[in-house]
Amino acid sequence: MNKPDLKTRKKALSLTTAEVALLADLPVSTVSKIMTGETKNPTTLTIERIDAALKKEEARCRLEAYLIAMKDYCIEHQTEDFDSSKFEKIYRKKHKLEDKPISEADSLLEPYPIWGNVALKKQKSVSVKEYFKMSVENRWVELVDGRMVINEAPGMAHQMLVKSINKQIEHFIDENHGDCQVFDVGVNVQLDANEDTILIPDILVICDKSKIKDFGILGAPDWVIEVVSPSTRHYDYKKKTYKYLSHGVREVWLVDPDKKVIVTYVDGEYMMSHLYQFGDEVPVAIYDGRLKISV
Repeated sequence: MNKPDLKTRKKALSLTTAEVALLADLPVSTVSKIMTGETKNPTTLTIERIDAALKKEEARCRLEAYLIAMKDYCIEHQTEDFDSSKFEKIYRKKHKLEDKPISEADSLLEPYPIWGNVALKKQKSVSVKEYFKMSVENRWVELVDGRMVINEAPGMAHQMLVKSINKQIEHFIDENHGDCQVFDVGVNVQLDANEDTILIPDILVICDKSKIKDFGILGAPDWVIEVVSPSTRHYDYKKKTYKYLSHGVREVWLVDPDKKVIVTYVDGEYMMSHLYQFGDEVPVAIYDGRLKISV
């Protein structure tokens, strides 16, 4: 699979770069740089994600074309009883399709027949063991329900915000001779021995040191903080937050630099969030409000 082929298929499907990024679960800037050629040597994983997204959309278009053709056939043969097997034989002969399900059929008629001559293959689910065996060039690659999620490397403003929050937490723990530890260096978190998910929070606090393993954290941290970026906003606010809260994380914070807000969730307060503005002193629930963070 090469970049010119992806670009041709994207054009054939009349997709925007933003639409491809959404389908592939990738940052828009990542897809844009690949399509324009700015990224000379994209990672194999990134190319595979775009390829899989295009295959899925191509299959959808093939099915749509098939259903439209079926509708037209029925209109043309109103006086006849509809015979699906007869129609399919006619359709396959007309488009020179191989003996495969329509959504996976390769047409030999032209390079991009009903937009996509590559058969859709079910995406292979990746296990935690396979994740660690892979040569992951970018440390900000997470595994969610067996799917690889690629995040942009954090910018300087993002990193400075993380360091500022981390420093306040470390100071509180040291002053109070606490047993908990804080990490902000991209630590792998495998929630509750979940075999198909590895998350990498911006900041995590762990109080049960038995959960600290060579690869990262096995089990739920006590407190997780994510600094939201435009490319990961949907992912951070929805799927990632749900994963944390449903697997025993006691407190989850979303720090949103664009909107200048901090959204906090506390275990046991289901469906409830607390909203703070930048500049507020935000109380930390796991420390009963004795620690307040200022962003």
